[in-house]
Amino acid sequence: MITGNMSLLDIVAKYPKTEEVFHEYDAILGKCLLCTNLFDSIEDIVKEYKLNSDELLQNLNKNIS
Repeated sequence: MITGNMSLLDIVAKYPKTEEVFHEYDAILGKCLLCTNLFDSIEDIVKEYKLNSDELLQNLNKNIS
Protein backbone atom coordinates (compact mmCIF):
# COMPACT_ATOMS: atom_id res chain seq x y z
CA MET A 1 0.00 0.00 0.00
CA ILE A 2 1.23 3.46 -0.91
CA THR A 3 1.17 6.07 1.83
CA GLY A 4 1.72 9.82 1.94
CA ASN A 5 5.15 9.61 3.52
CA MET A 6 6.64 7.55 0.67
CA SER A 7 8.90 9.25 -1.88
CA LEU A 8 8.03 9.17 -5.56
CA LEU A 9 11.25 7.23 -6.17
CA ASP A 10 10.30 4.55 -3.63
CA ILE A 11 6.81 4.27 -5.11
CA VAL A 12 7.94 3.91 -8.73
CA ALA A 13 10.75 1.52 -7.78
CA LYS A 14 8.38 -0.75 -5.86
CA TYR A 15 5.34 -0.31 -8.14
CA PRO A 16 6.46 0.54 -11.71
CA LYS A 17 2.86 0.72 -12.99
CA THR A 18 2.32 3.87 -10.91
CA GLU A 19 4.44 5.76 -13.41
CA GLU A 20 1.30 5.94 -15.58
CA VAL A 21 -0.57 7.75 -12.79
CA PHE A 22 2.25 10.26 -12.34
CA HIS A 23 2.23 10.94 -16.10
CA GLU A 24 -1.49 11.77 -15.88
CA TYR A 25 -0.67 14.37 -13.23
CA ASP A 26 2.20 15.67 -15.41
CA ALA A 27 -0.36 16.61 -18.04
CA ILE A 28 -2.52 18.38 -15.47
CA LEU A 29 0.36 20.27 -13.84
CA GLY A 30 2.35 20.95 -16.99
CA LYS A 31 5.55 19.51 -15.54
CA CYS A 32 7.16 16.14 -14.99
CA LEU A 33 6.75 15.16 -11.33
CA LEU A 34 9.23 12.30 -11.62
CA CYS A 35 11.77 14.71 -13.13
CA THR A 36 11.40 17.55 -10.64
CA ASN A 37 10.12 15.87 -7.47
CA LEU A 38 11.55 12.34 -7.55
CA PHE A 39 12.91 12.50 -4.01
CA ASP A 40 9.87 14.25 -2.51
CA SER A 41 7.09 12.46 -0.65
CA ILE A 42 3.46 12.39 -1.69
CA GLU A 43 2.78 14.75 1.23
CA ASP A 44 5.36 17.19 -0.16
CA ILE A 45 3.96 17.29 -3.69
CA VAL A 46 0.38 17.54 -2.43
CA LYS A 47 1.34 20.69 -0.52
CA GLU A 48 3.48 22.14 -3.30
CA TYR A 49 0.92 21.67 -6.07
CA LYS A 50 -2.27 21.91 -3.95
CA LEU A 51 -3.42 18.43 -4.96
CA ASN A 52 -6.06 16.30 -3.26
CA SER A 53 -4.06 13.81 -1.18
CA ASP A 54 -6.85 11.25 -0.85
CA GLU A 55 -7.52 11.30 -4.58
CA LEU A 56 -3.86 10.92 -5.52
CA LEU A 57 -3.30 8.06 -3.07
CA GLN A 58 -6.47 6.36 -4.24
CA ASN A 59 -5.36 6.61 -7.89
CA LEU A 60 -1.92 5.25 -7.07
CA ASN A 61 -3.18 2.39 -4.89
CA LYS A 62 -5.82 1.45 -7.46
CA ASN A 63 -3.02 1.06 -10.00
CA ILE A 64 -1.12 -1.49 -7.89
CA SER A 65 -4.01 -3.79 -7.04
